[in-house]
Amino acid sequence: MIKLKGMPILRINETFKLAVSGTKDGEHSHMVSSFEAFCIGLGARVGVGNIAGVASAIVVGGPGAVFWMWIFAIIGSASSFMESTLSQMFKEKKSDGQYHSGPAYYAQKGLGSRPLAILLAFLIVITFGIGFVGVQATNSATALAGAFEFENNKLIFGIIIAIAAAIIIFGGVKRIAKFSSRIVPLMALIWFVFCAIIIISNINGVIHAIEMIFTNAFGIQSIGGGALGAVMMMGLKRGVFSNEAGLGSIANIAGTANVKHPVKQGMIQSFGTLVDTLVVCSFTAFVILSSGTYDYIIEVYNGGVTDVGNANLVQNIAEATFMGEAGPIIISMFMLVFAFTSLIGYYTMSESNIRFIADRKVVIFGVRILVIAVAFLSCIISTGQMEIICDTFMAAMGAVNMVAVFLLSKFVFRAYSDWRYQKDKGVEEPVFHRETVRDLYNRKTVITEWE
Repeated sequence: MIKLKGMPILRINETFKLAVSGTKDGEHSHMVSSFEAFCIGLGARVGVGNIAGVASAIVVGGPGAVFWMWIFAIIGSASSFMESTLSQMFKEKKSDGQYHSGPAYYAQKGLGSRPLAILLAFLIVITFGIGFVGVQATNSATALAGAFEFENNKLIFGIIIAIAAAIIIFGGVKRIAKFSSRIVPLMALIWFVFCAIIIISNINGVIHAIEMIFTNAFGIQSIGGGALGAVMMMGLKRGVFSNEAGLGSIANIAGTANVKHPVKQGMIQSFGTLVDTLVVCSFTAFVILSSGTYDYIIEVYNGGVTDVGNANLVQNIAEATFMGEAGPIIISMFMLVFAFTSLIGYYTMSESNIRFIADRKVVIFGVRILVIAVAFLSCIISTGQMEIICDTFMAAMGAVNMVAVFLLSKFVFRAYSDWRYQKDKGVEEPVFHRETVRDLYNRKTVITEWE
């Protein structure tokens, strides 16, 4: 963030314009457009972490965890820029005619390390194709089961989620891109309106919510697990689970876009990190915290439990605020859509990485079946088990990926300098040439998709 001179924050007007431009670019092309890649990325980010994850952070870490979610999102926006720009720079066109990239690609083509690349590709498939897909599906099924009570309801919802995922997944990456570009903006807008209605209904509690966030952020008032270390850790874990900055997942999506300069997609995805946490997660946080004191929220809406929080907390608040029995149903519908758009985003990442390891139809078919099976099976097991699995692989993935990003950071800073130089010269849409970074190559560095 320091090296970029605060770009993700201080130039947010520029990143916003890039993110929302080109909404029609991909309609008549088989390639994934910059806007479509942004929507896939935002669809992957905006998932159950924005509802259940925020509830968990507040219940276990206290209201101060929200502050640390904000801080880590701001830092993470720089991480997201770095990994997404690298992904664009070292992308590769595969047999399906689409670009594919991500940590595995920039580890091999940038660092020249096939073993590290294979490790990163494997971690992506396991972390997101199994861990994140499982968490999204099980939380969605749990919320639906709470809203619609009938025999074997989780099993039935698991089947529905798996079938719906199969229809989109077997349509390929371009179908996923078209689906995401249509549903994600609408989904986010409706969620904002829904949250705004609840917050307005509890408008007198908003000031108190802000006070709780900042009072508890530094462990000044210890509540729940709210000592400073615990508050920060919950903000980090649930924040990164939500916006995925530095985990390599969004880098996989960023690399699919057809753009003229790698920095463009890097800036777009850095903006997506901020939207996910500073906007979407914040709306959920204020829905929860404006409904009463921390003790009141825990006792009345979370059944007196302080060691676990999920979408049921938000469902109970919606029910009590103004929606009655319709509240849990509406929240469960949001959970379903959020989980589903995230699930197909995670499949996109898994396919990209399995193509890196073995670009063969039978292998790709196997991954599709694996993701669909995980989506189903995770719906009938405990959410706690899936979250433990997911957190474990998430930590490993982030640690290995950020080492690779650090080692290749000089390429990103050079590309960003080139972008700024062209912009300062009045170039409307800068164009990247690999000669710009030629002197940074080592004997194993390869950039193939840029002239």
